[in-house]
Amino acid sequence: MAFNAPSMTGKLLKGRVALITGGGRGLGKAIALAYAKGGAKVAISSRTQSEIENTLELIREAGGVGFGFAVDLVTEQGAKDLISAVDSEFGQLDLVFLNAGGNIAKKSIENVDTFDWLQTVEINLYTAFHVAKASLPLLKKSHHGQILTMGSGMGRRPDQTSSAYSAAKAGLWSLTQSMAIEFAQYGITVNEMIPGPVNANIPEGENFEPYIVKEGAWENEWFKGADDVVPMAVFLASQHQNGPSGQSFALNRRLL
Repeated sequence: MAFNAPSMTGKLLKGRVALITGGGRGLGKAIALAYAKGGAKVAISSRTQSEIENTLELIREAGGVGFGFAVDLVTEQGAKDLISAVDSEFGQLDLVFLNAGGNIAKKSIENVDTFDWLQTVEINLYTAFHVAKASLPLLKKSHHGQILTMGSGMGRRPDQTSSAYSAAKAGLWSLTQSMAIEFAQYGITVNEMIPGPVNANIPEGENFEPYIVKEGAWENEWFKGADDVVPMAVFLASQHQNGPSGQSFALNRRLL
């Protein structure tokens, strides 16, 4: 059975503005809704307007405040446009969750299409760099400036068919540490969250019961739903301004 998110009674994120890239579905959608319930005003981005509208509807139904912006963050200009829109809407930015990503190059290095390989690196690593850089001026003004990155165990333990995704996530972890060192002077914390194996996009009307994998390459891993990642995401967002930075927090059950 899926775990419930911790109580939001205390409104831990009240007064803050959070941006979640890739917030139209899956983990991003679940985290955006949780942050809104926690009292934050939430901005989300996605390449698909219909996904944005769906997430915003849920935020409004929960009594939260949301804003969405359809954009392709592979380009630097796209990131600049997103942050400009958030600034115009809310006039502040306190937390950026670099969640946007994906894997379209699930083949061996020998057989993978080069364009797909490079594009996978772009959507996982380049987007994070573009948004982090564009958001820095606003984060520097915040008393609770935070950046969270959506990491993956694949960035530590590659397999035989996901070299692009693994390389991108390894690079993202290095970028996370670099930002933590560089942005410390501004009081901005930067940490990575690794969710472990997740069934993030369950079709509407279908049920998914989290389970422990009994055998194979994923033996002993907890295969979870998007909502099961929410408690960790809320915990990290609620950390004190002098809290952890340059750290990786994982929900995996295997060694990374």
